[in-house]
Amino acid sequence: MKYFIVIPILSVVLLGCTTPQKEPDSSKRMVESEPKKEEPITRVLAEMPDYYFQFSSLELNQHLKDLDLRVFKHYGEFYTDDFSIYKLHRLDYLVESYFIEDINLYFIDSLLVKIQVYLREDKTQEFLNRYGMAKIYITDYHNKKLLESERVLSYQKGKYRINENLDHYILRWKADSMDIEYRVNKKPDSIKIQAASNTTLLDDNRKRYKLTFQTADYDHQMAWIKWESYKESRGLVAEPAEEQ
Repeated sequence: MKYFIVIPILSVVLLGCTTPQKEPDSSKRMVESEPKKEEPITRVLAEMPDYYFQFSSLELNQHLKDLDLRVFKHYGEFYTDDFSIYKLHRLDYLVESYFIEDINLYFIDSLLVKIQVYLREDKTQEFLNRYGMAKIYITDYHNKKLLESERVLSYQKGKYRINENLDHYILRWKADSMDIEYRVNKKPDSIKIQAASNTTLLDDNRKRYKLTFQTADYDHQMAWIKWESYKESRGLVAEPAEEQ
């Protein structure tokens, strides 16, 4: 009888002494069950041009109305209403902006008669090989003195190369209906500032590399424009004769 009594008691004691199991933490369960949130994708908002402009599309004697001048801004009219200038306004739309810094367009009677380009780097060798032999003009003492002992050009491996010691010069080419001028000015900035007074009609000689295309009769046309302006300022414009 004792055995039958003791055994149930022991079993109760053993069950009562069993280490209680920990219930899983509900907060952990919730964290693990939550799906990972995807991080938002960074959006970059930028104004992208809906078209582009190529410098190579410009040609002398083009009419104003035939040109796409959306990347240019009307700079003004000078001397008379017949002479106007447009300046590059949106460089980011220019295809050749990696080597072109600025462009000015000159019109007489609505025809493009002069294209002026400011470059970011020296293109002397490229132009010499593209346009051939050029007339070189040296105006400052330093470079004139240098040429007393050194040559202007050398011919190496089928290409013309200009003396790298020259730091201020002008190259000019003449074609049938066009004049080309390339002006190089590598002088220190302190010297360039002295030429500030020579800057007229956006024609800035302080820039390092300036390329100009103009019609063969551009100088003649400009002389006529200035003469007309002078006559107007002096009241010398002839009035049409009245019919009797």
